Amino acid sequence: MPKPEKKSSLMKFITLFSLPFFSILGLFLKPDTSAKEQFSVNAVHELTDLKSIKYAQNLTDWRGRPVDSLVLDLYYPTGATSRKQYPLIIFCHGGGFSAGNRWNVMAIADRLADEGFVVAAFDYRVGYNRGNGNCTADSLGLVNAVYRAMQDCNACLRFLNANGDKYNIDTSKIFLGGTSAGASLAINDAYTNDDVAETYWPAQYQQLGSLQSTGNNFPATYKVKGLISMWGAMMTDPNLVINNNLYPTIMFKGDEDGGIPDSVGHFSDCPNYPLMYAGVSIYNRLVEVDDPAVFYVLPQGNHPAYDNQFCAQQSACFLRAIMKGKPYGGMYSGYEPSCQ
Repeated sequence: MPKPEKKSSLMKFITLFSLPFFSILGLFLKPDTSAKEQFSVNAVHELTDLKSIKYAQNLTDWRGRPVDSLVLDLYYPTGATSRKQYPLIIFCHGGGFSAGNRWNVMAIADRLADEGFVVAAFDYRVGYNRGNGNCTADSLGLVNAVYRAMQDCNACLRFLNANGDKYNIDTSKIFLGGTSAGASLAINDAYTNDDVAETYWPAQYQQLGSLQSTGNNFPATYKVKGLISMWGAMMTDPNLVINNNLYPTIMFKGDEDGGIPDSVGHFSDCPNYPLMYAGVSIYNRLVEVDDPAVFYVLPQGNHPAYDNQFCAQQSACFLRAIMKGKPYGGMYSGYEPSCQ
């Protein structure tokens, strides 16, 4: 059978000849890993809380000493993933503008995050001469401290707005809130732009500069959609500044607060402190201009008034209603739920 033997010999020759060729060729060819690498880049992963993110730098404190940088922490909802972007709450800590830091609001930040928000807790510059505590504080120093805090709050807003994609933030849904001095910071900052500052904070505007001039150079293109005020106050008459810039607002306050007035008055009844507007005076003005507002008053409640869980639940429900375009309002007493 000569033909099969010839064919077998030919196949053997081809096989022996091709093996070295393909071995050499393999040295020059690398496996295509681009698809695998692309999958790794785009892989969905769980988001975890982030700490000590620098958002501002090259500042000075109330004594004129350099402040190298300011940082913030980000809290994510349990089970949050990189597949989605989440609405943002920037939450300001208390401390009377003389003390405190971002860790003071860790508990409320955690609760708000589990309601479906990314929550930013940030450090801001604090400090002024408080005297001996018996209405002897430097009231001008207090106003300067509030102004610096607003500058830092704006730097935080600019930073997170510019880095929304990096931190899985939906920058079309930014809210601002706080507790005590932090609530005062939030509500004052929302209603104080440079035009308002030149008129009602002229000394601070001249001495400390624009409200958008410190900490970083990111553009001020953010838009705040609503406010949370937990026993805070305004230092500018709401009748003068709450006009075109309206923010749906939820407020909490105790009717036995020893520091913040029920309506209009001085902090701790000290006449040397600036006049403050709080509680019902802000709520009535918001209602007057048809701005949705929820106002909680706790009978015999002091400072602070309500617990974190209740404030987080009612605030989150209110913010979700804003995002749906259906904000609501009303005055409530005690622990009556307002969620609609």
